[in-house]
Amino acid sequence: MNLLVSNIPPVRLGNSSTVSCFEDLVNAADGFRIASGFISADGIAELKKIFEINRKSSLELVIGMHAFSGFTRPQYDAAKYLDDFLRTKRAGEVKIATAFKFHGKVYSFLKKNIPFASIVGSSNLNSVFDNQNTYETDLLIKEKKEVNEINEFITLLSDKACTPFHQWKVTQFIESSNILLDGHEGVEKISKENLVQILSKRTKVSFKIPIKASAASHSNLNVYFGKGREDKKGFVKPRHWYEVELIVPHNITRKAFYPKAGYSNEESIITVYTDDGWKFKCKISGDYSKNFRSSDDLKILGRWMKGRLENSGALKVGEPVTDAVLKKYGRSNFELVGTNDPSVWLLRFGV
Repeated sequence: MNLLVSNIPPVRLGNSSTVSCFEDLVNAADGFRIASGFISADGIAELKKIFEINRKSSLELVIGMHAFSGFTRPQYDAAKYLDDFLRTKRAGEVKIATAFKFHGKVYSFLKKNIPFASIVGSSNLNSVFDNQNTYETDLLIKEKKEVNEINEFITLLSDKACTPFHQWKVTQFIESSNILLDGHEGVEKISKENLVQILSKRTKVSFKIPIKASAASHSNLNVYFGKGREDKKGFVKPRHWYEVELIVPHNITRKAFYPKAGYSNEESIITVYTDDGWKFKCKISGDYSKNFRSSDDLKILGRWMKGRLENSGALKVGEPVTDAVLKKYGRSNFELVGTNDPSVWLLRFGV
């Protein structure tokens, strides 16, 4: 039995993390079973992609809390997307706890249908892939007796307390503007008064930047569909669902007042305020200042843009952003608006 921790300063123990341990166990397994209290849309998308590109044979997921706490539309669509995929492949299914609220976080890893390891602790499914600044503690268990007990518990939970997801009907979605950025490191929710103050400082400088969208594209808003990152052990980690890398056309970046990359360090950082009340930093980089990304974490800009597409119903988790998606949303560009401070800009993506 080993303790797994996040190792976030100032509490660094030097132990393995749940994230790295999960990847190693998935790489060694041909099937895995998960019972998680809470899920996230991007966590589901990454789980499906890991299963698919690493050629695993079986996956079962129990969702523990959402029958009682509710689903956002993206969360529900993501769970349905995974369930449809698994049942079509006859590789498993998604179930939802309906007899009671299940708040546990339990993972079982199997080889030839025999469990060989388990993880139990505080990490929900989304924390296994992207724990940001949340400190998680879990236990890695390899003792045969306990591993079998945990796997049998998941079976009992699934059979006695759950309903197959495709047979369960949602009655109402949680209505929210964009909860994906709530509590995200490097992102600040600003007040209406603060936003009005920033808007009062805007200038006539603005750039409408087109969004390149194609089902065949592995760039811009569709980075998720590109090649994942393979480690030395052969495990392929997919690009995150919310990673985006926007390319701005040269006929826009060459214009006067467009924020330019600083050629001494090949990038410039600007602060952006969004039309729906968020504040974060973006990075301008690359030849001809062509790259427009959120600074430090590529997922911030993606959560903001793709989250709005999802909340509108135009985009479903796991599907590419296409011209048809943008048409349904009602906009195929975003707008960068200057203020009287050249390091502060407004981002608009409203319809």
